[in-house]
Amino acid sequence: MNRVDFYILQDQNPPEKFACVMANKLVHQGMDIHIHTDNRDTAASLDDYLWTWRDISFLPHKLVDDRELPDTPVTIGWNGSAHNDAGVLINLGMNIPDFAGSFARIIEIVAAYDPPRTQARDRYRQYRERGYELHNHDIEPKDANI
Repeated sequence: MNRVDFYILQDQNPPEKFACVMANKLVHQGMDIHIHTDNRDTAASLDDYLWTWRDISFLPHKLVDDRELPDTPVTIGWNGSAHNDAGVLINLGMNIPDFAGSFARIIEIVAAYDPPRTQARDRYRQYRERGYELHNHDIEPKDANI
């Protein structure tokens, strides 16, 4: 059964920042991660952000269509593109990607503001209707910067 974890941010930090925190944690646990965004421009912005989000660490990553770089534990894609070998999907898109069911674990990061929070509620209902195992985690500001 697919597991979906909703991480509900309690501050105004962008979901992208917490996605980096989660990706870093999961990579250190030996997992491969695919981060899904809505479009290539957003994916490219996240690619840039992963280089600067923390001064003291490096998280190997690449855009899913970058054939020049070797395989990395973190790939970033957008609608229609996914890294099939990854074990965890971090969804930063507005909708559930069509390929979400191929991941054993899905992470949804819920912003503290609307409209993204309302969109996350819609995704929660859709996952529930599909029979996914759902878990909620409230993330306090101190926990968002791990």
